[in-house]
Amino acid sequence: MSIKQRLRQFPALTLLGAAMTFGGSALAADYNAKLSLDVPEGNTKYVAAKQFADLVREKTHQDVDIKLFPNSVLGGENESAEGIRLGSVQMGIITSSVLTSWVPEVQVLDLPYLINSDEQAVAINQPLTDELAPKFAEQNFHLLGFSVNGIRQLMSSFPIHSVEDIQGKKMRVIQSPLHVAMWRAAGANPTPIPAPEIYNSMQTGVIDFFDNTATNYLTNRFYEVAPYYVKTGHVYAMGTWVVSQSWWQRLPEEYQQAITEAAHEVQEKLPAMRQKDDQAALAKTEEDGATVIEIDDKGPWKKAMQPVKAEYIEKIPDGKALVSLIENAD
Repeated sequence: MSIKQRLRQFPALTLLGAAMTFGGSALAADYNAKLSLDVPEGNTKYVAAKQFADLVREKTHQDVDIKLFPNSVLGGENESAEGIRLGSVQMGIITSSVLTSWVPEVQVLDLPYLINSDEQAVAINQPLTDELAPKFAEQNFHLLGFSVNGIRQLMSSFPIHSVEDIQGKKMRVIQSPLHVAMWRAAGANPTPIPAPEIYNSMQTGVIDFFDNTATNYLTNRFYEVAPYYVKTGHVYAMGTWVVSQSWWQRLPEEYQQAITEAAHEVQEKLPAMRQKDDQAALAKTEEDGATVIEIDDKGPWKKAMQPVKAEYIEKIPDGKALVSLIENAD
């Protein structure tokens, strides 16, 4: 029974009496949260976040209300993460690479060809969450877990069939030293560029190719400037579900448990949702003229990136242990 339900059993209680009975705050059973998203409505991440918010309302008898803010209206992912730390934003599903400046251990999720299946991505969620939650707490985040944002694939102005095809080509990469090193080792000429500038950079020839996920390929209309979608599958892009620690600590324990359960239920279903949406997104881009290229032999790509992978396993705090945890999850 929720706190609000217990209060309703005592209609004669004054507000002061209710406050004294239930820990010093009158009718404090209503909790509102803003959840920041970098994607539009309809994107798989948005749909998952809505399912999560609905589940939380159900499990807390409407006492916890989570409002979704898509399209980066609360700021980009860096700004949202900082807002969550400071408590001005209560929740977010933030791309893991964005959080590495606060929790460098999470950089392990950007290592190439480490996660290789949806099943593995689901299996690592709980052990990785248990392992990294204290690190997040030190930075004022409560960690609710991880989920698949999508698989990073190449998108280009020219056909790519092998690693030889990208030699010397200008590539947009996320603003991460690991990604710069990874693609330089593969022979490309990597340039970090903010995500909102990708389309224009392709259109003007500043870059020749980049990597992103299938749903973004469609929703951002990347296929218009990058008509080749190349399935290298080099990195599973992971979303990190984080909550403001200050807001979390104000919640009754029963609500913390309800939110945790709701998050895990949705995280487990998300890969299947993502796969379905990715297939639909690619089919639509093909209808509009895009060409999807399958890379059957990923061996040369793995070989080219292996030195950087080995280097960063040593650089990332607890890198060896975290890689072992991910590789052995089942």
